[in-house]
Amino acid sequence: MSLPHQAGVGGEKAGRPDPLAGCARRKGRTLRPLPDAFIPVALRKRRVRADRSSAHLRLIGGLSWTPGGRLQAAGRANRAESRKTDYMSLHIRTYREQDRDAVIALWERCALTRPWNDPSADIDLCVRSREATLMVGYREDDLIASVMVGHDGHRGWIYYLAVEPERQGHGHGREMMAEAELWLASRNVGKVQLMVRIGNADAEAFYGALGYEAQDVTVFGKWLNDPNAP
Repeated sequence: MSLPHQAGVGGEKAGRPDPLAGCARRKGRTLRPLPDAFIPVALRKRRVRADRSSAHLRLIGGLSWTPGGRLQAAGRANRAESRKTDYMSLHIRTYREQDRDAVIALWERCALTRPWNDPSADIDLCVRSREATLMVGYREDDLIASVMVGHDGHRGWIYYLAVEPERQGHGHGREMMAEAELWLASRNVGKVQLMVRIGNADAEAFYGALGYEAQDVTVFGKWLNDPNAP
């Protein structure tokens, strides 16, 4: 299946001739960039391509996790095994407004919401930002996963990683994390961080298996408005 082409994001930027762009130039035309909604969510690290989705690469074993939790191109030796384990791959795309109710309901089922954080306002803030995105994962017609990712120009941050409780344990959380990391890597963000609430041993084990390590820092916070205000 062919995927949309975006001028300046295809093969020519990576140093390879782009037949579509070359044909357009010969005809005196230019290819206009497509809106973000038409560009595949996943962008391979150091190979920014609009004609290759990482979901497809995961499905055929093209991407794999190293023992240290890093995402890498998979060799032939482990592609057969990847085909066995990745058959449950999600369809991951950028959030759309029609997803709002399903996303918030998912966060509530996963106990990610808090009284002082309005989840709808968090979505609005993410959608308005050019340095953040919200991605959702579908199995058939069901929205079963999400991840919010952004950066401050220095570090990447991940929030609202969620997988439908009865669908957990099938690698979907890893898939969403892979997409979030690829999004950051494509923007040359060198490090990603996240916060885990004290006592959440399951989350600590999950992130530890992906290569995340506790940092030698203490997080300080201060409310700039009244979290109990209506």
